[in-house]
Amino acid sequence: MRTRSLSLVLSALVLSLAIACGGGSSSTPSGSTPSAPPATGLIYTNPTGTGWRLVKDASSTPTRVILNLVGPSDLKTRGVGFNLQAPATIKFGAFTNGMAINEGGVYQLLSAGSADPSEPIALIGGVKAGNLLTAGIFQKDRSQPAQDSGTTLCQIAVLFDATKGLHAGDKLPLQITKAKVIPEDIGTITDDLLTLDKKMKMADITIAVGSLTAN
Repeated sequence: MRTRSLSLVLSALVLSLAIACGGGSSSTPSGSTPSAPPATGLIYTNPTGTGWRLVKDASSTPTRVILNLVGPSDLKTRGVGFNLQAPATIKFGAFTNGMAINEGGVYQLLSAGSADPSEPIALIGGVKAGNLLTAGIFQKDRSQPAQDSGTTLCQIAVLFDATKGLHAGDKLPLQITKAKVIPEDIGTITDDLLTLDKKMKMADITIAVGSLTAN
């Protein structure tokens, strides 16, 4: 029961990020060029650096760009969540799980040894008012080891919308308005509640985002 209750506390940590909206919406592309030909797709250029970043997945197409959230190599974490603001001229897509976020297979999203088919996985993702994507993924069972963040932790999808009147060369700004991570050390199942209260904190991080342009 103690492990289960602590898992619920972890859930609350991620949900606290999910309900924290930040930033305003942008209804028009930046640097719009009406004289240019109509756009037929999107081009995403990866950010530089080796820190937290959104990078293009090889499975991307011109009309569906898959972005992988990757963290620094050798940094152990237990979960991450972020809010991504996008202009109204693009859409966020869903995956086969029906959500706006797809897991990367790194974190253990169920309680260790769980045989309950109805247990929800520790994955949340949806689009809020103003085209703000909120996404979060975390490891439920604190008895399991933290995981290396230097790989694809989760994915989101950005879709080209032919009805939005985009022109080739239009710049479509993406902005992370808030991002937090669950660090490696959040206490153990044998720690007293005072120690847990001090350690169970999400830490702010900065996620680099590349440039998105209509093509």
